[in-house]
Amino acid sequence: MGNAQAYPIYRTFDAASIISVAFDLVRCGEGYEGETGYLDAELGDVDDVLKARNLFPDAWFSHRRSNFRGADLSDDAAVLTGLLPMQLDAEEVLEGDVLSRAVEVLRPAVWGQLAWMALRWPAIPELGLGPEYARTGVQACFNIDANHEPVAGHTVYVHVYPGDEDRARHLARMIGKDVIGPPEHGW
Repeated sequence: MGNAQAYPIYRTFDAASIISVAFDLVRCGEGYEGETGYLDAELGDVDDVLKARNLFPDAWFSHRRSNFRGADLSDDAAVLTGLLPMQLDAEEVLEGDVLSRAVEVLRPAVWGQLAWMALRWPAIPELGLGPEYARTGVQACFNIDANHEPVAGHTVYVHVYPGDEDRARHLARMIGKDVIGPPEHGW
């Protein structure tokens, strides 16, 4: 952690629009297709856990030191109640149907994130910037900031080399957005 800065470029309370904006930003990178991303969420309700399990049966669900594959979770509400809150951790190719399913998990979650790490940002010759292959990515945060501190609402962050606000601003403008606040501690 800390080898990047996370610049906020979009903030709202609408989970679907956060995912849409984040994915638009991901497509600004080179070679992202088929790359694995990460879905993390804290679920505080049995129905939310069961829905997430059905949507992501291969994901890991954890409670304290116990880890379960989604397919191995009990259907018994009393058992699941004793395991709340549970954290969902999934590694998926974050595009298409997976993003639609992610909305269903993230909308009711206590907190969550989608993270596309190690994207390849293209060169920006007009700014004198070469391509960037490290400290890069897009993070869509739900009820947390880039460092998992609780906040109200959802935010899309672009991760770039420390001090590279010009690249962050350029990438945001490529999708009709702009940097909307100071950078946060990144990956």
